[in-house]
Amino acid sequence: MHDPVRRRYTDRVSPARRFLVYARPYASRYAAGVLCLAAATCLSLAIPWQVKLAVDALRSGTGTHVVAVYAAAILALALFHGVARLGSRFTMLGAGQWVEHDIRRDLYAHLETLPPAFYQTHRTGDLMSRATNDVSALRALAGFGGVMLVGTTFTFAGTLVAMWAIDPWLTLWALAPSPALVLLARRFNHQVETESTAVQEQLGALSARVQENLTGMTVVRAYTMEEREIEAFGRLNAEYLTRSLRLARTQAAFSPMLGLISGLGGLIVLWVGGRAVVEGRITLGAFVAFGGYLAHLAWPTIALGWTLSNLKRGLASMARVAEILDVPGATEAEGTAAAAAPIRGGLEFRHLTFAYEGRRPALEDVSFTVPEGRMVAVVGPTGSGKSTLGSLVTRLHEPPPGAVFVGGIDVRVLPRERLRSSIGYVPQEAFLFSRSIRDNVALGDETAPEARLRRAAETAGLAPEIEGFPEGWSTVVGERGLTLSGGQRQRAALARSLVPAPAVLVLDDVFASVDAGKEAEILSSLQGAVAGRTTLVMTHRLRVAQEADRIVVLDEGRVVEEGTHADLLEAGGLYARLWRIQQIEQELANE
Repeated sequence: MHDPVRRRYTDRVSPARRFLVYARPYASRYAAGVLCLAAATCLSLAIPWQVKLAVDALRSGTGTHVVAVYAAAILALALFHGVARLGSRFTMLGAGQWVEHDIRRDLYAHLETLPPAFYQTHRTGDLMSRATNDVSALRALAGFGGVMLVGTTFTFAGTLVAMWAIDPWLTLWALAPSPALVLLARRFNHQVETESTAVQEQLGALSARVQENLTGMTVVRAYTMEEREIEAFGRLNAEYLTRSLRLARTQAAFSPMLGLISGLGGLIVLWVGGRAVVEGRITLGAFVAFGGYLAHLAWPTIALGWTLSNLKRGLASMARVAEILDVPGATEAEGTAAAAAPIRGGLEFRHLTFAYEGRRPALEDVSFTVPEGRMVAVVGPTGSGKSTLGSLVTRLHEPPPGAVFVGGIDVRVLPRERLRSSIGYVPQEAFLFSRSIRDNVALGDETAPEARLRRAAETAGLAPEIEGFPEGWSTVVGERGLTLSGGQRQRAALARSLVPAPAVLVLDDVFASVDAGKEAEILSSLQGAVAGRTTLVMTHRLRVAQEADRIVVLDEGRVVEEGTHADLLEAGGLYARLWRIQQIEQELANE
């Protein structure tokens, strides 16, 4: 029953149909809940009928013992009605919890498949709002909203049948205000949908602002932006309050208006029904029972406002969640032969041209190879496209067909999981989870023995510092690893990439936050670690590039030079100029 809902939406499907896809697996629970609600409705409607019989019995002069029987019957009906109502809530509210669970699971699973470009254009706070507040609104719709919708429908229909059985003409008079009620509900329905969507969107903006400020709190304080950010948050919060109050006013105004219309119906029944009793068309008991049924009719009429509000708010939330589910995730290419091929060998870039969406090409006609077991460094000024190469090799961004190869196989036809598990990739911005040092280093291979973890940490130059932490390997780093220095985070990420002993290493500026002394130490240890492995190093530290078998120089996305360190210095081109600049900077730093 609880298998994941695998459906992915590629066409324009209404929010209601999308929601039903998630509710369908729990049809048996909903069916049981509907049966309980049907039983509860029948039992509750039988009570006014028993009152009718009791009143008529009293007018006919029947003894009080007969009235006691009716009273006992009413008590039994009320007891069984409570049990049936409780059963409906157990089944349908439980189903609502499961629907929420499935939607949240599928949303999170889909977020895991989305490319980096998606997260570059969507704010984290807004995504969090959709994954929490909107999904919670769907739980309310799937659970209590379902109880209310079915319960009010059964009560309304059953009450009309009972009223019609007593006196059709009086029933028509009682329904005289209904056209006004329908028009009011229709207008309310549209207004609540619009205002609910506006509230959820503003909540997403508010959440995004909070998330950005908490993440960048150091920057906020460093530039004394506290007051400015508090004012900006206050404006967003005030707008959220304004939209929420507008929605609350709309919802609050609907129930009194419904009550007024229902009251008009009651006055009509009192006047017309009283005359019917005087004229002898209906009995006094029937008139009393009709009044009881009219009271039953008032509840679903008043609850209609809440039910419609809950329905529209839930469907608006489903639409917001569906916007994320509709974003195409990463899809695997077909072809089992390529999937079965071992991923070893060199790297090759063939006339690679790549541009991020809406930007000029980051790489243009780039061609070079990294022979198996060799180390090639890619250098160049900031913005020359170095980091883009690493993201294309690992398919964090999709390269064009026939442009990037691993072991002679186009990476586009390799399953991502197999490709990435064969590559040790260290991005330029090292990210650590708020877990222990051991957990962060072992992410590449959580079953790795302790000795391998320590060897990777030693190679990355992190082992001495780990031993110096109060709790050693069990030390928990802060959120995003901010309790460590930038260099420590980079070395932890480097150690993580070495743990699985991958055949290919892709290192993106891993020495950027490391001082010269530590850089030399790590390079010495890394020489043994990369021996026999295909290694691509993107760096602006030419001391690192000097250790490579070959160097590729990029400038504005193009390969402008290629060769060994000595050859490039002799050529006197861009690499030689960068080398002289770094030598001067190092000399100045040493003075």
